[in-house]
Amino acid sequence: MELKEWRRLSVQSVALFLVVLLCCICFAEQLQEDTRKIVCAEVNSTNEDADKAERTASDPEQTEEKTEKVKKKIVVIDAGHGGIDEGTISQNGKYLEKEYTLLVAKRLEKLLKEKGIIVYCTRTDDSYITKKERVKRAKQVKADLLISIHCNASNVGDTTSNGIETLYSKRKTNNVALTNKKLATIMLDGLEKETNLRKRGSIMRNKLYVLRHADMPATIIEIGYMSNAKDLNFIRKESGQQKIAQGICNGVVWALEES
Repeated sequence: MELKEWRRLSVQSVALFLVVLLCCICFAEQLQEDTRKIVCAEVNSTNEDADKAERTASDPEQTEEKTEKVKKKIVVIDAGHGGIDEGTISQNGKYLEKEYTLLVAKRLEKLLKEKGIIVYCTRTDDSYITKKERVKRAKQVKADLLISIHCNASNVGDTTSNGIETLYSKRKTNNVALTNKKLATIMLDGLEKETNLRKRGSIMRNKLYVLRHADMPATIIEIGYMSNAKDLNFIRKESGQQKIAQGICNGVVWALEES
């Protein structure tokens, strides 16, 4: 083989080696980055599980201390809709959202007061109240939390959608320790634990008036689908209403303990 040919092959070999080396370096960096993301995700998941476990811990001394902490806190319960604003309606037209949000709100009020929490309700009967007035009342009493109760509904003809969810906005609250998202997540955990209804998740909704204008931590709780027979049956029963109220109550207490 001539010298020129040897030189050409040598240059190609070196070039190929450099290309392979560069690919290996890039692959190694990508692998390291992917590994870091996986580890971070696992850590975050572990932290969330730890937070949830801590909320359900039963150390007597800690429980007593936390119980004292939530007393005299102010919570505003907002039973969605009312009066001419009926909210969503069941498929057969017999059951109205405004009726069941009020029933759950009354049960929740009783449970919270038993824990020494100061409770105000935006409505206690079948009255129409504007969204602006609901937020105004919460601000007037300097509420620590605003909990708005609603029922969900899917598109006409869809009866399969079901479950519970909470809504929140990205608006900053007057409580640095409790964001709207954190409140919504805690409330969903409490509700799911007590009702065993399908947990759909916490969803950011920035255009809803109550969430957009509330200064205090606020969330809208969708307690089930009136367009779904199973959810509606649960919501209609007094036992279901009590479980929903208890789940929300548990979430409120956990949120106040962390705020």
